[in-house]
Amino acid sequence: MRRLLCTALSAALATGLLAVPTQAGAADLRIANGGFDQGLTGWSGSHSPGGFTAVTWDGRTAARVDDTSPDNAYGRENQPGLPATAGVRYTAYAQVWTESGAADLYLRFRDASGQLLGSVTGGPVSGRKWNTATASGAAPAGTASVSALVYSGVGNVGTAYWDEVVLGQDDTDLGVQLESSVPNATTFAGGKAYAVYTGTADSNPQLAVIDVATEKVTSKLTFPDTTDTPTVGGWAATTATDGSVYLGTYPNSKLYRHVPGTTTLTDLGRAESGYSFIWDLEAGANGKVYGGTYNNGRYFKYDNGTFTTIGSTPIVAGAEYVRSIAHDPAANATYLGTGTNASLVRYDNVTGRTDSLLPAEYGHSSMVGGLTWTGGRLFAWLDRTLLVLQVVKNADGSYRSVVDAAITDTDLHHSPAADGKVWFVKDGLLQSYDIATKAVRATTVRPDLDVTGYSWENGTLAGLGAGPDGTRIFKFDPATGTSSTRLVTGTPVLPAAINALGTGPDGKIYTGGYLTGGTGVYDPQHGDADGNHPDTKTRTGLNQTDSLLAHDGKLYIGVYPSARLYSYTPGGEWPPKLQYTGGAAGDKAADCRAGEGPPPQDRPYALAGAPDGTVYMGTVPKYGKRSGALSISKEGTPGRTLCVVPDQAVVSLAYAGGKVFGGTSTRGALGVNPVFAPGASAEVFSYDPANGAVTRYPLPSTRAITALTEVDGRVWGLAGGSLLTFDPAAPSAMKTQHLFADPDYDAKSTMAWRDGVLLTVAKDPDHVYGTQGDRIFRIDKVTKAVTVLLTKPGLEDLTADRFGDLYYKIGERLYRLTVHP
Repeated sequence: MRRLLCTALSAALATGLLAVPTQAGAADLRIANGGFDQGLTGWSGSHSPGGFTAVTWDGRTAARVDDTSPDNAYGRENQPGLPATAGVRYTAYAQVWTESGAADLYLRFRDASGQLLGSVTGGPVSGRKWNTATASGAAPAGTASVSALVYSGVGNVGTAYWDEVVLGQDDTDLGVQLESSVPNATTFAGGKAYAVYTGTADSNPQLAVIDVATEKVTSKLTFPDTTDTPTVGGWAATTATDGSVYLGTYPNSKLYRHVPGTTTLTDLGRAESGYSFIWDLEAGANGKVYGGTYNNGRYFKYDNGTFTTIGSTPIVAGAEYVRSIAHDPAANATYLGTGTNASLVRYDNVTGRTDSLLPAEYGHSSMVGGLTWTGGRLFAWLDRTLLVLQVVKNADGSYRSVVDAAITDTDLHHSPAADGKVWFVKDGLLQSYDIATKAVRATTVRPDLDVTGYSWENGTLAGLGAGPDGTRIFKFDPATGTSSTRLVTGTPVLPAAINALGTGPDGKIYTGGYLTGGTGVYDPQHGDADGNHPDTKTRTGLNQTDSLLAHDGKLYIGVYPSARLYSYTPGGEWPPKLQYTGGAAGDKAADCRAGEGPPPQDRPYALAGAPDGTVYMGTVPKYGKRSGALSISKEGTPGRTLCVVPDQAVVSLAYAGGKVFGGTSTRGALGVNPVFAPGASAEVFSYDPANGAVTRYPLPSTRAITALTEVDGRVWGLAGGSLLTFDPAAPSAMKTQHLFADPDYDAKSTMAWRDGVLLTVAKDPDHVYGTQGDRIFRIDKVTKAVTVLLTKPGLEDLTADRFGDLYYKIGERLYRLTVHP
């Protein structure tokens, strides 16, 4: 299988110096020398002697069979076989090139003593190119092992080359594909950093205690939870005046306390009923802690064992998020940044008075993402702009803000004030803001990490966050200008939930991590050495992936936030190249109303490619908006984003008949109320690249069209539980067929963005495969008859590998389902 790169490797093969890998104790059945990289080691002769040699053919290591006699049969079988279970169906695959004659691949089953119980073949294969041979069958009673036999039978005369022999079973748990060592929330106390590392539904998050001076983890604590109120991760952390560390989590809105020096995390209970987030925490006087939540915009206080809701719920009318909090202890006032229509208020904790402070020109933003009260100023971050605000008391007792500075292109977090300056990262460089002079000055220092929290340690600025290779601590001494960025050793490494999956042009299965980002790569039938850890190191550098597309030899990756489109050529540099950013398009005040363009976009759930190299991206807009869009990107030309169906997100795309077809969802972005556009029905639309014309085809009583694909020149789609089919030349003659009950989008509204997938596999040209509502099914292309192949709670997404088998995900784990035409 291996492409030969040097004569030294060839010599090693010839002398047998390369070690044969041992069989992995995991779900994949990995033949130790399935690619003949170690010659014929591990392959036993089971028929006429001779005939087989280890060779190099077409640049690959291979096994050559020379069958010169029609009276003899020649075969080699991987022995010992691999563990197998009676009743389970197994499939063998191999690449074979026949210079002449034919070749057969067999699957063989043996009992514990090695006695052959049965065998099955997929039939002879011939052709002067690399073809895929297959054999599939259920293990008979008494089976203990399964093996593959490469074979030239009696009556055949010819020469064949064999490579890449692999084995698999029908429904295979391939395990964890992604890991994360990224801190989500950080606070500091006593020379230590306290960082929260997000888990999954199956893996609890952890708190790491990190010594800032030595840059080492001194302890790790796992968050306790219950089955009824699981804890997945946390974005909120603060240090109270009594030195206790408080942490806010999701999706259960729990508050935890850790007393430095102890080995426990104490569950203090829930800040509100229902599953939600504690988005931010801030310390108050006398050990109090203030917090803000999603999804009911609650402002709360925790004091001596008691939660108290402060003010109205939500604290600002219409707000779902209290996204950020800052506290002025001298005035006993709290500043609250809310969304999804951004607001910034000052809440007086003594009188209950609320004053709005957000400058009018920022009213079209989604939310205030970060707040800090330091140096007598309020620092507010929204849409990568850091506002420096004076808070001024009016004669009537109300408060207003005066903008001292608006610093663009800044990262979210900034330092506490020291020596009259606040430090932050702008355009990748560490910079300072002088509160007295209002001057911004840049250094030449590049921290090269996504900082989640800053602290001053003995006059040195320290920032902890995610670097390209894990957690790092950045240090900067303003007096000398010296800096360092070092890897923290011993940080938690936790599984990450799979958010999206797709097949690359290299035939590998790519997975994108939920929330924490990262990219996993699985080589079909050649991975899964450890079901609880990825076989290849998680690639860093990309945030949460929402979609993947193989097109024109590249892998296109749609990434949240800001609907970023990246392109990657397998074997090329990583991180990939940024092609286009839908979040930079449009007007924050717009929402595709009459005469308007699109709002900035956020979640790229749909990708499609055209023959001329153009890539189309369908998106959900930024928080608080309803109108998604169609983005158009082509190498070497400026990208653009277009309104297509006002008040609806674009969640599926297909290219067919020279046009782009899209499917919409009546659900807009997070933070719109009501969740689904009232009285609206999802639509199919077409976009004609020749003239830019958009034509709409509404469907009655449909909330979402979550899948579209081209099948034999026609377009197929899923609208809830119904199948759509139409000729791209005549979309108005669309046919619908009810397959399943419609999903309960009210119970799980995110399904209205990404519930279904449809695809075809080359080895089964008679069917279309799909997933929807916890099931995988296939549809007969002619009769439209449906067969459900598999049903599992939590089953989502679908892609196919180069063998024609299917992959799906459940939480943090990837699964393979073998296709049998």
